[in-house]
Amino acid sequence: MPNLLKKIFLNEYHESHGAKFAPFVGYSMPINYSTGIIKEHLHTRKSAGVFDVSHMGQILIQNTESNCTKLEKIIPLNLDNLKLNSSSYSFILNEKGGIIDDIIISKLIIDDLTYFFIVYNASRKKIDEEIFIDTVKSYSILNNNSLLAIQGPHSSKIISNLFDGIEDMYFMQIRNFIYENHSIFVSRTGYTGEDGFELSIPNSAIDNLINDLMSNNEVILCGLGCRDSLRLEAGLSLYGNELYEEITPVEANLSWAVSKERMKLGGFNGYQIISKQKEEGVSQKRVGILSKSKSILRSKMKLFNENNQNIGTITSGGYSPTLNTSIAMAYINKIILKNSSKILCSIRNNMEEVELTNLPFIKHNYRKGTI
Repeated sequence: MPNLLKKIFLNEYHESHGAKFAPFVGYSMPINYSTGIIKEHLHTRKSAGVFDVSHMGQILIQNTESNCTKLEKIIPLNLDNLKLNSSSYSFILNEKGGIIDDIIISKLIIDDLTYFFIVYNASRKKIDEEIFIDTVKSYSILNNNSLLAIQGPHSSKIISNLFDGIEDMYFMQIRNFIYENHSIFVSRTGYTGEDGFELSIPNSAIDNLINDLMSNNEVILCGLGCRDSLRLEAGLSLYGNELYEEITPVEANLSWAVSKERMKLGGFNGYQIISKQKEEGVSQKRVGILSKSKSILRSKMKLFNENNQNIGTITSGGYSPTLNTSIAMAYINKIILKNSSKILCSIRNNMEEVELTNLPFIKHNYRKGTI
């Protein structure tokens, strides 16, 4: 049977640098390098790691009145109020308020025209792009752009050697830079809980850019393996695990990402349902789980109380290199939780006590400021 997995543009580069590959949402992706997942994870926390996330979707949509109105039907943001050169975390919602995808949407100027730049999940590319094509005009899907992320406390110092003024940017800001005569979008965003940047650049310039980034001996290449453990420690949701079409932002404990202005004005998909949930509350909530043993918590493991009542299910779990224990996120039933004194996890047919904790597991280290 032929290999139907798609390859990212820098596939050969990663092969030559010792990447171990695995299938991920239809792509052959670097999972880790010779350093290993744990060392990559810890290095990102203390210095800087470079991740190739070019499997993700990228689209530019011109900011016309018509496009803005139509986008605000599916995205619960006030896009007029989204400041130039800033980004926002949000969602594409279905008519029941369920999350079709979570996205980062930014506003920037290119050749004197204003655009929305949206980055969306690889697992939802086909669905998202069908929605965009049916919703807006004057758009460009950036299939010939790669997406790199440099994450970690030293990332700003490293990348400032390539782009003037980048150290002045705050978390969730974006700017359009010129790199070797190519337009490149650099946002101070990421998926690790650390300070960092994501860079969208044409494939024709990506070889030189990654070589420039990797020329600094403080940086190492990192794969999707440690990207997942980093985002889990940071308490960040993953589409397909914590997020899916049957769950709303309120149920996902992400109602802060639905703008207050839109909650007053309404007019977006699922507004009535989300408004009711915000007013009356919901029966489940997303929480953090800490293991009390050496057992590793995994996705889809069931949680029970001391009366053997099913109280919830783990959505993401694994070993935390920073905390040196197993951690997880889960959805739990708030009503049953009120009458429970213990939470137990079914691990290989054994019931092991676990501890509920607030998210995130580690402090976020974003460079926040007034945008």
